[in-house]
Amino acid sequence: MPLDSSLEERILILAPHGRDAEVIVQTLSDERIRCTVCPDYPTLLHELSAGAGAALITEEALIGADFSTLNRWVEAQESWSDFPFVILSARQRGPERRSSLQVLEGHINMILLERPVNVETLVRASVSALRARRRQYLSRSHLHERARSEEHLSLALHAGRLGSWSLELDSSVLIVSETCKRHFGIAPESEFTYDDLLQAIHAEDRQRHLDVIEAAMMSNEDFAIEYKVVWPDQSVHWVQIRGQTMHNRIGVPVRMAGVSLDISERREAENRLLESQSALQQFNETLEARIEERTSELALANDRLMREMAERERTQIALVQAQKMEAIGRLTGGIAHDFNNLLNVIIGNVDLIERLSADERIKRMAGSARNATKRGAKLTGQLLAFSRNQTLDLKPVDIEVVIDGMKDLIAVSVGTGINITVDIPAALPRAIADANQIEMAILNLAINARDAMPDGGNLAIEVHQRDTRDGVLKAGTYVVIAVKDSGTGITQDILSKVFDPFFTTKAVGKGTGLGLSQVYGIADQSGGQARIESVVGKGTTVEIWLPVAGTLPTYEHYPESIDHELVSKESGNILVVEDDDEVRQFIVECLEILGYTVEQAENGWFGLEKLQAGRFDLLIVDFLMPGMNGAEVIAAARARHPDLPILMATGYADMQAVEKVISLDAVLRKPFQISELAGSVKRAMLAHPAPEQLHSAGLGHP
Repeated sequence: MPLDSSLEERILILAPHGRDAEVIVQTLSDERIRCTVCPDYPTLLHELSAGAGAALITEEALIGADFSTLNRWVEAQESWSDFPFVILSARQRGPERRSSLQVLEGHINMILLERPVNVETLVRASVSALRARRRQYLSRSHLHERARSEEHLSLALHAGRLGSWSLELDSSVLIVSETCKRHFGIAPESEFTYDDLLQAIHAEDRQRHLDVIEAAMMSNEDFAIEYKVVWPDQSVHWVQIRGQTMHNRIGVPVRMAGVSLDISERREAENRLLESQSALQQFNETLEARIEERTSELALANDRLMREMAERERTQIALVQAQKMEAIGRLTGGIAHDFNNLLNVIIGNVDLIERLSADERIKRMAGSARNATKRGAKLTGQLLAFSRNQTLDLKPVDIEVVIDGMKDLIAVSVGTGINITVDIPAALPRAIADANQIEMAILNLAINARDAMPDGGNLAIEVHQRDTRDGVLKAGTYVVIAVKDSGTGITQDILSKVFDPFFTTKAVGKGTGLGLSQVYGIADQSGGQARIESVVGKGTTVEIWLPVAGTLPTYEHYPESIDHELVSKESGNILVVEDDDEVRQFIVECLEILGYTVEQAENGWFGLEKLQAGRFDLLIVDFLMPGMNGAEVIAAARARHPDLPILMATGYADMQAVEKVISLDAVLRKPFQISELAGSVKRAMLAHPAPEQLHSAGLGHP
């Protein structure tokens, strides 16, 4: 159909010689017939594709024309379309004109008018052609409506799981839908005749089917029958057949049609109901015993219901907690980003002061400031671990080895008044985790347990393998580290808050409130979960659930060690893209001190412009920037310079977005010192040298 339905009522005029087109348009316009003049034959073909009601063509316009395109257009018409062409022919025609009309006559719906033609004849022919075209449009509408009706019927049958069938009574030709075939256990592509249907009906019900069909042929009423069918695999199913008989004008039955439905489930339910009724009748004979038994069943069901309600409530609390932690995680991640930028400026400038100053007193003060910023960096690290935005070194870890290696540290941390037991079964599978982070999490939990047992007690560290399908964690197998204490316990009103950042029950100055939130973040980022249970006066159990190795990808990293030579004077051209002015200035000054030539840009767009205009040995880019983040800048830079080494310096990043464009080894965490910056720059340039570096080293192509 044309894009503009109003084009369907117009007449295309092809009369390129003299004033014929002008006269024809004037004549038809007086009768309110819309016309479009085509200056040449190719334009006519183009306008036909756009849509029209008819075409009026002078014979001489077709001399020498290539009719192959027109013939293909005519043959490509839909079944409802037979486009009318009105040809104005000269009374005296030469052989060339006669040949053109003969070629067209066998292919198109042509109305031939010999000239000279009077106005009335021209108008009548045009109106007649448009009227015929409108009837074609009406046929199109009927076809479309029929197609929609068939589609709606198909959807209704599919929704009701109904199959359709029809049977020609004189020839026994059976036509069935794919759904109907499935009701008889037949594959959609297989043939299914009326004889096949009779053979599929169970022997006990076959005669009853024939009797119903015979009675239906003599009646105008609908019929329905239910019977057993035997599938090719010898399984027995129940099918319901509904239909109606159609008669010809003299009342002779000629066809049957209807629907089929698999009612096996319903019949099974009815059979179960009959069995239940029979059982009920038997139970009535022993009413007292049945009441007692039923009462016992109800008690068991009530207990099960109460357990399910408690489990559902626990799951709901866990879900709300996870959603709350996710929201708080986003907030803390943003705070950590801004805080890391501030710390980076401080620690960087303190580092520069220590390097450039010869005054020992100033160096001592700078050292104190550096130690303070390191404590701040540790705090942001805890925030990032909680918010799941700190990249963990996830790989298969032997939890038994981890715990054995820190037994002495745990014993020293909790003191002598606490009895420590460790229970780890043999052949425990490896878990996906960051070994260092898991050590820190276990140590945090041990210290919390010590604080909960001021008068001493028992601390148990148990590791087990468990499966879960509770809907909170992804179904699968997990390694569970449980840290149990016999301390004071936690009341239920604050139990749901213990994983919140900065929430603590300890005295002021005794804790940051980030220990348990950090445990929660480590477990969550590892693909697992942290859970807590506590009873006041009996103790607390904190569990860290970690996926069994093989359920998550692992990461490989370059070694962190770096030779002293890497921080010596270097050379190279580096572009720094950072939106924070002070951080950017610090990075630039550090790189210049190290001997590099540096250019800078305050956002991603300016950085890409400079990258396009110059040649650089390394690109250093921040992640969180307005307008265009670091991952997007890296993707655009890779598209233009695929071999350019890139280093991302950031205090917060969406690591899923980062991993798509850059290796985690090329991420420099803020805050960093000049030696860390120098080492990261050197590693990045050695791991992925730019083409100009290779050429200068004699490794590139000549």
